[in-house]
Amino acid sequence: MIQFSISILLLSALHGQDKGRKAYESGKYDEARTYYEHILNNRKNDAAAQFGLGATAYKQQDMEIATRSLNAVKNSDNPLLAAKALYNLGNMFRDQQKMAESLAMYRKAIELDPMDEDAKINYELLKKVIEQQQTKEQEQQQQDQDSEQKKEDDGQSQASQDQQQKNKEDQKQNHQNQENQKQSEQHAQQQQSQVEDEASQEKKSDKQIQAEAILNALKDQEKINQKRQIAKSKSRKMEKDW
Repeated sequence: MIQFSISILLLSALHGQDKGRKAYESGKYDEARTYYEHILNNRKNDAAAQFGLGATAYKQQDMEIATRSLNAVKNSDNPLLAAKALYNLGNMFRDQQKMAESLAMYRKAIELDPMDEDAKINYELLKKVIEQQQTKEQEQQQQDQDSEQKKEDDGQSQASQDQQQKNKEDQKQNHQNQENQKQSEQHAQQQQSQVEDEASQEKKSDKQIQAEAILNALKDQEKINQKRQIAKSKSRKMEKDW
């Protein structure tokens, strides 16, 4: 895990303000803050006291006062004092996860005080953190893209499989429809043939009836002719006897 230098630094410029510095270094932040506020009530433009108030407020987690005080010092004519204010602002921004702003504060602090090793260390460490975050974001973005592409490919593959299955089902249904149509046509032909056979049979029966009627009529006529012949024969015989 990357460790940053997080101490709030007081400058030698504050040496003359022993009470405030001693209270700060002893962890008596309320006492130190009261001291610096008292100075600023008498000397509003005292940059060293303003820095001391900002550093103490930062320790007290009073970010509003800390930010306002340190911002008032970062443009000081004293480059060392301004550099320390920028350094502490960099720490505050980093704590708030404002990495770009924090890196800018560290860089400005180094420009004003190239000998500030704490600012250099934190600057390089923060650069590494940002690069790691960017790498992770890129990797995550690539993973998301790969995941989306896989989902798209899987979706296309599934759609292709669904289409193939649908085509098979359509072919099967078409084949079944053709079979049904064929059977229907065959059934219709069988029915038609049966009707024709029945009609033919009825027609044949009518002819047989007519033929039988004619045959019976001929038989009846033959019987009549036979009777006539017998009658004639008897008449001739009687004529001879006479």
